Amino acid sequence: MKKSRNIKVDSPVKLIFVGGFLGSGKTTALAGIAKRLLGLGKRVGIVTNDQSDNLADTVIVREMLGELGVPIEEVVAGCFCCKFEELIDNIEKILVHKPDILLGEPVGSCTDFVAAVANPIKIHYHEAFRFAPFSTMVDPDRVRELLLAETESNFPEEVAYLFGKQLEEADILVLNKIDLIPEAEIERLVFVLTERYPEKEILTISARDDVGLDKWLEILLSGRPGANTVLSQIDYDRYARAEAVLGWLNGAIRVSSDRLFAADEFVRELFFELRESFKREKGEIGHLKSVFTSGGKSLWVNLTNLSSDPVVSGGSLAKLSKGSLILNARVQLSPKLLEKIVRDVLAAVAETYEVKAEIDDLQCFSPAYPNPPHMVRESLDSVGKRVGESS
Repeated sequence: MKKSRNIKVDSPVKLIFVGGFLGSGKTTALAGIAKRLLGLGKRVGIVTNDQSDNLADTVIVREMLGELGVPIEEVVAGCFCCKFEELIDNIEKILVHKPDILLGEPVGSCTDFVAAVANPIKIHYHEAFRFAPFSTMVDPDRVRELLLAETESNFPEEVAYLFGKQLEEADILVLNKIDLIPEAEIERLVFVLTERYPEKEILTISARDDVGLDKWLEILLSGRPGANTVLSQIDYDRYARAEAVLGWLNGAIRVSSDRLFAADEFVRELFFELRESFKREKGEIGHLKSVFTSGGKSLWVNLTNLSSDPVVSGGSLAKLSKGSLILNARVQLSPKLLEKIVRDVLAAVAETYEVKAEIDDLQCFSPAYPNPPHMVRESLDSVGKRVGESS
């Protein structure tokens, strides 16, 4: 580790980090938490994270919170664990605004956060920060698919392993998207999670419908120390294979037309056609998301598996002649095939809608082997001492 920096704050800044698998709803949930904190008079900052530039999540958060004066930074080209110094760089940028609370969202394929991020911060910067309980956001579909193996999955075993490790290191498991499942199924999944992880707090929320966030925030602000559950064992080869099985694509696209067109219809059709192309190749979707921006307004679209339909959120962009599209895809395909499909489908849908779609930037790759520079595999208290160690 580089020499610890001299980070000075008036009082320790609370760190609220929320992990969870791709498409679990972390961004929407954190935006809801941030708005509540602002309503309580707290100063808030946010750090997002991705394996590459052109991250839809950052655009979405800025759209939701930017006009409220929330400083937002992002760590790219690797997870928080592997880009620890860059994370501290971005935290320092936010500290200029004197936040009371800093929110962070690790990339959706990240695990081992406590050993690689939380513990090094506790040891080297305990005077500046205090961790709230570490939450892992959970999608009901992924519980059935990756934890219980009740539904068919095209993902290999390593992805289920990664998902399980994300749940294992949480202080709080937050079952999201309860608006999409019956009450009886909510109760069943809570029972299953409680049985599997009896030491963890299990909460249920709908980030989209703004349900259950008050109780969650109450726990986060309770003063209870967090990020204490260190993974006792993790096979980094299996972890790396889980990440590498996905092709990652981030693209920035300019869309224009000589006539007015409906951006929401254009993007929805793009997602339908991409889904069908991925289906033909048996390429399971980790997360497909986009943000279309025009005239200061944005809409965003999400798709989290091959059997679902795209979900459109944000404002209506019905009649316009140009805009910008950020497209992020995490799909179980080789990067080469994923890029070809995206380029071909984009061209075909653009032709159908009589628009010009010009790619300004497109990166497609598989994540590198995770290699965190720091690793402290011990349970530490809020000031970096081993749990049970005397002062």
